[in-house]
Amino acid sequence: MEKFPLLDIVIGLSLIYTFLSLLASELTRMIVRMLHWRSKQLQRTILNLLGESIQNDYPNCLKETITGRILSSPEIVSAIRIFRLSDKWYVLCGVSPQLFAQVLLKVLQSLPPSKQLARSAVVEPIAHLSSTIAFSPELSPQLRVNLERMIHQITQKEPDPEKQVLQLQDEIAFWFSCALQEPSKTYRLHLKMVSFGVSLAVVIAANVDSLYIIRRISENTATRAVVMEQAINIQGCQRQLGSPQCTERLSALMERTFIPVSWHPANRRKQFAQLSRVVILRTIGGWLLSSLAVAMGSRFWLQIFNHLGAVLGRKAKS
Repeated sequence: MEKFPLLDIVIGLSLIYTFLSLLASELTRMIVRMLHWRSKQLQRTILNLLGESIQNDYPNCLKETITGRILSSPEIVSAIRIFRLSDKWYVLCGVSPQLFAQVLLKVLQSLPPSKQLARSAVVEPIAHLSSTIAFSPELSPQLRVNLERMIHQITQKEPDPEKQVLQLQDEIAFWFSCALQEPSKTYRLHLKMVSFGVSLAVVIAANVDSLYIIRRISENTATRAVVMEQAINIQGCQRQLGSPQCTERLSALMERTFIPVSWHPANRRKQFAQLSRVVILRTIGGWLLSSLAVAMGSRFWLQIFNHLGAVLGRKAKS
């Protein structure tokens, strides 16, 4: 291993990237929560889907729209609240297409019926919906046309009135899932950009130059030995990713492991021993490389670190 310290370098970098990824993930999560990106993107998606619009200066106008009724429904509010407690915070929203279809049908059924329907006898559910959609002034022309098209196709294929409503719900769910695809791509792209920006800030603040770290670990046998010894102790942290215990364990390992990071004067003097254009460009390249690695996420690096720790643990026992 002294002649070819590749495994030692991988372990040392994985340890650093795992710790910084946890920090960057929490900062990114905080920024997304503060900016309300998910709720705004969900609102924009539903508004575009239903053909509605509101003025930003008058947010109370949302309550008067079908979109506002959907977002304020107990089912949607409960789904979003539960979703915020989960770890899948990078997804656009916690509203499934089926749930959206159920709530939209519920909102449509709660609309005042037309005068012709009010004076008539009991009609089938799909006929009630069709009449409400055709004469309700609260629906946008785009939403009315789309729903009428779905209802027409369903009534032509399915004669059973009970199955017609279920098929309409499936059609609306598919419609909503298609509408979510493009906003999800945009949301993920923006999230990756924010994640990279946060990772770059964290990397520069901690002075994590991957190229410099590789050079120092490969040259220093004592540092490699400490890294190899500490790698075994990280096992078991993968199941508790993001927990205080895992963060404390990583922090303790970072304190006991002598890896060339931070802006400490001793480390800075060795890193910039000869200040030149080549050194500056190499340092910037090392920061960018570290930022890309940190932006990949703590789960990715923690899985690699656990696999390496398990291999080293088996070798130590044998």
